[in-house]
Formats: sequence, structure tokens, C-alpha cells
Amino acid sequence: MLDEKIFFSQVIQGHLTAVLDEEKAVCQLGGVKGNVEALHRMRVALRRLKSVLSDLRDVMPRRQLEIPIEGVKALLGILGHARDMDTKIEFLGALATNPRAKAYAAGIRDIIDELSEDRAEVQPKIHKAFVRARREKVFRAIERLHPDLETAEITLDEWAKNRVTVRLEKMMRWEPYVKKPRRERELHQMRIAAKNLRYCLENIEPLYGRSLAPYVKAAADVQAALGLVHSYDVWLGLLGILRASAGRSNRFSEALRFLRRECETARAQAHVDFVELWQAQKRARLWAKLDRFAES
Repeated sequence: MLDEKIFFSQVIQGHLTAVLDEEKAVCQLGGVKGNVEALHRMRVALRRLKSVLSDLRDVMPRRQLEIPIEGVKALLGILGHARDMDTKIEFLGALATNPRAKAYAAGIRDIIDELSEDRAEVQPKIHKAFVRARREKVFRAIERLHPDLETAEITLDEWAKNRVTVRLEKMMRWEPYVKKPRRERELHQMRIAAKNLRYCLENIEPLYGRSLAPYVKAAADVQAALGLVHSYDVWLGLLGILRASAGRSNRFSEALRFLRRECETARAQAHVDFVELWQAQKRARLWAKLDRFAES
């Protein structure tokens, strides 16, 4: 097993480097189109970083983690808002070229224009968020983190498996809502728990090699399946807001009605697909096997 200091250095510094490598592209003020993928990569790196920082709360002084965790959360907040807009614009752009949407294409483009204006307003806020993070020395505080598990009287193996147990239990507590498509909040919480389990497993994977790969994939699959369900929930909420606003053209309103029908149908199918995925994972006893690993 890797030495504790080497492991934490590789994980924490690796994620931080991945974040900073994308900073120039993500923060550019001249436009949005060129930084969509860079923003996505940075957001994933920040999520992974937040995961390992959160998992250190029980073994490190709170004061050492406060600035890093709050700083990362602040960046994730504004980047998440931007990413949501990027994916909506991308989705609508693809839909506008679909023959099925031909009659509503002009109205869909009107919606794209409105979302694009809103997205452009977010870009300077991203730049300001990074200026603030540097002013508050968030990245320097992260670089200075050196977890000492010996002081916490726990081995690296014990710490890692404890985190798996905690993350797995948090996901499984939402299992009673798997077959309840209208329980939007609970399914959303299960998605978040699956995401946190995935990042936890990815972070500790260097300690256990490929033995964790099936569980990383399984958690990522749950996250993606429930993420699709949640995306349509968000879409339906946004469409309701747009429909309630005044001064819309007929083609704009017709496009909204078309999008609502599309999202309702797709949301129902996405939930069916998720249930099938979950049942397949349960038949394979994936989560029971992961639980046994964590207890070993």
C-alpha cells in the first residue's frame, strides 16, 4: 500500500493541478463557447477535491480545512450554475436540428438566445470568483494540507474503508425511493450520494488497484442515470418559469409547450431506465460486495 504522505500528496495536489490547468480557459472574459469543456473538466476536478477534503474532516483540525472546503464550494457554486446553462444550450441546439422539432425550431432558437444572454452575464462572475479565491489564499491553503493519520490513531486502510462505508450507507438510505418516480427530492439526494461515493472510490483507487473499478463504474452509472432524471426535473421547472413570464411571442410559447411534452416523456423513460439499472446492480450484488470490502 502507498505511503500515507505520498498518497495524500498525489490525490490532493493532483486534483488541484487539474483545476489550475483549466483556470485560464475557464476565466476568459472574451467569450463562452471556447471554455465549455474546460469548465466541465475543472468542475469534475473540484468535485473530486471537495470529496477528499470532506473525507478528511474526522482526522484533521477543522481550522485547517475551513478555507479549502469553503473556497472549493464557492467555486463549485458559480461553475455549477454556468455548467447547467451550457448543457441546456447544447441540448436545445441539438434539438433545434431534429426533424421532429422542425415546426418549433424558430422558437427554440429564441429560447437559446435568451439562455445565451444569461450565460454571458455569468462569465464575469466566474472570473471574480477566482480573483476572490486567490485573494483569500484558498489554493495556497490546499497546497499546505498534510494529513497525519497517525495522530488521529487510524491507518490509511482503515480511513479509506471507513469513508467507503459512510458514503455507501448514505446512498443506500435512499433506496426505498428508487421505484417512486415522483419523489424528486429523494431521487436527487440519491444522485448526490452516488456522486460522492464515486469520487470517494476514485480517490482511494490508487490504494487498491483495479479491484474497485466495478464499483466506481456502478456508482458513476447511478449518478448518470439519476442525473438525467434530475436534468428533466430542472428543465420542467425552468419551462414553467419561462411560460409564466410575460411578453412572449407565439412561436416562443409553442416551443415551450413542445419542450414540456418532450421533457415529460423523456423524464418518464429516464426513470424507467434507472430502475432497470438499479435492479441489475442489485442482482449482481454489487453494493453488498462493496460493503464486504469496506468491512474487511
